[in-house]
Amino acid sequence: MTYLTGLLGLVAIAMMATLVLLAVRRDRAIRRNAPGAVAPPRPQGASLATRTEGGTTPPSAVR
Repeated sequence: MTYLTGLLGLVAIAMMATLVLLAVRRDRAIRRNAPGAVAPPRPQGASLATRTEGGTTPPSAVR
């Protein structure tokens, strides 16, 4: 029974490693085949809080 448990553990580890490898390869293939669909990296120092679409900051809701 111990051998079967160890073998099952090895199969589970191999399966998880295979799934991770396939996910990484798929992600790389998607990025390579559709570079226009990937958002460009944000400039250094830019954050979501400091960036607005209209150019002006909306008034704060907290008083």
